[in-house]
Amino acid sequence: MTLTTIPFPVLPTAARALSRGLCGLMEVDGGPTAEQQRVFRALATHLLGQQSTTLATIEPLSPNQLAEELVDSVWRRLFLQMAIILDLCRHPKSEAQLKQLETYAEALRIDPPQLEIVRDFAHLSAAEATAKFIRMYDKYMPELSEHQDHQTGSGKQEYDDSFFEAIERLAEMPYGSLGWAFIQLYERNGMTVPSRNTPNPGYYVCHDMNHVISGYEPTGPGEIALGAFKLALNNSDANWMASLTNFLIHEVGLFKHGTDLQFIPYGGGGEPYHGVDGRRGALDLPGSAELLAESLVRGAACRGDFSQLDHLAIAAEPLLEIRRRFHVLPMRKPMIDQPDFWPSNH
Repeated sequence: MTLTTIPFPVLPTAARALSRGLCGLMEVDGGPTAEQQRVFRALATHLLGQQSTTLATIEPLSPNQLAEELVDSVWRRLFLQMAIILDLCRHPKSEAQLKQLETYAEALRIDPPQLEIVRDFAHLSAAEATAKFIRMYDKYMPELSEHQDHQTGSGKQEYDDSFFEAIERLAEMPYGSLGWAFIQLYERNGMTVPSRNTPNPGYYVCHDMNHVISGYEPTGPGEIALGAFKLALNNSDANWMASLTNFLIHEVGLFKHGTDLQFIPYGGGGEPYHGVDGRRGALDLPGSAELLAESLVRGAACRGDFSQLDHLAIAAEPLLEIRRRFHVLPMRKPMIDQPDFWPSNH
């Protein structure tokens, strides 16, 4: 499989154009919100390499001007990904912000399914938007799930006894191994290890193995950071959709994980994160904007896509060595204190 990472460091000319375009994007309804400003500043300084002292005086680019500056499809895709993040970070929802996003997308000639999902979030009820999203997301599930022996005719994954036996053996893995760390993640967060009764068990095994290797805890900011990390690691449509899922859950509260179903809509019109009338999302929590921006840099620095591994097959390997092999950089501020499991030669 071809690995398409987000280029880092971003070329200076592209970085400047991206920053100016994002400034133009937020010039609606009196300008960016405080949360948008924090997220933009983090993205511009960490990912795009801009000096924080110059951001206040940056000259915005209109949609057509940005299209002239950004010819390469790689940069256009990156712009829209960051633009969608900033759109979803605006609370409460703003129709003017959505229309501005659509205008930039039209000028750049890019209209992916992820943009359709943002439109649905703005215009449909929470239940309708969630149901439509799940139908779209289903086709990406195989790529986002742990390896399996076979599928049904509908494409739904089925797992045999050996798969669940391998999960059960994780509790016996040696200290410091990937499997040991997987069980530790579940224990400290009070989660139930996937089993035969878990909907889409291979999806959760794969997802949480990636939590372990990347170092992100399953909090709101941690989930968003993991999605962004994987997007930078491999900028595939499946990873983009998965990253958007984290924003819809933890930033705007469109739906949440359930016990019987993978997603359950809640709130009559999509109750926001923490139930504060749409005024806060996960990225408004202290340090989370910086965590997001850093995750894109860390993902782009990796050597190979560990998210696509047969994780159960390598569960006995030391987590330290897996991180070293794929050049997974330590976080500036780790979410948990496990310094012995990070390479020291980066």
